[in-house]
Amino acid sequence: MTELDHYLAHHYLDETQLAAAAAMTMEEIDALIQARLVPAPAYVVDASGNLCSFVFGVMAAPGSRAGRYFPPSQLAWIAVALHALAEGPETAPARLQAQFASRYGAALATLNLTTWRLRDSFDDRGAPIAEGLRARTDSAWTYFLNGTFSLCVANPMSEAHIAWKEVLQEKLAQQSGNGSKTLFSQAQALFSQAQAQQMHALIDAYAAAAMPFSPIEYALSSRKRLVEDLRANLRVSDAQETPA
Repeated sequence: MTELDHYLAHHYLDETQLAAAAAMTMEEIDALIQARLVPAPAYVVDASGNLCSFVFGVMAAPGSRAGRYFPPSQLAWIAVALHALAEGPETAPARLQAQFASRYGAALATLNLTTWRLRDSFDDRGAPIAEGLRARTDSAWTYFLNGTFSLCVANPMSEAHIAWKEVLQEKLAQQSGNGSKTLFSQAQALFSQAQAQQMHALIDAYAAAAMPFSPIEYALSSRKRLVEDLRANLRVSDAQETPA
């Protein structure tokens, strides 16, 4: 098995495993995907040995086992989709989107007050700004269905966990210059020691909310930039400030 095979086997279900766990055929699950009721796979490994994802496109993965790969939590959303279909197939996609948007928006409202100001979506009193909040929820629903969150969020079928990871990433990217800042740059302080400690805590929270990413794509991932590289920058900065 390749490194990619080990990663996928540890974190995902292949088609056979997903269908068996759901007590469905893969054809039935594919029909739910085509109807925009459940997310597409996080990854596809094609017969030519390429890893394909919505986020990173096509990347060479020679020797890896062909197949489609889904997060285990997909099973919970399949159950949600089947329940929605039972209540009315014609309106099921719209009702699922509305449910997702409501829960995602509620999570954002809390995070706006507790974690990071989302100025495009909430005013200074915390009241929703309809256009901005709708843009966020519509975008999140699109990413949810195309498998993006199944690739990058530790719990990708939970609206609250998706919102937590997305807001942490937004905050971390903004406060760190997208991972480029260090504590000191040419003797000019960019972070105080207190700010650096807060940054370490923010990095830890983001790392827990995000997926590890596969070895094929890791070098291009937000985790590499906002966790590994940023931690290294802060360690270098800490060492520079420590007296000899």
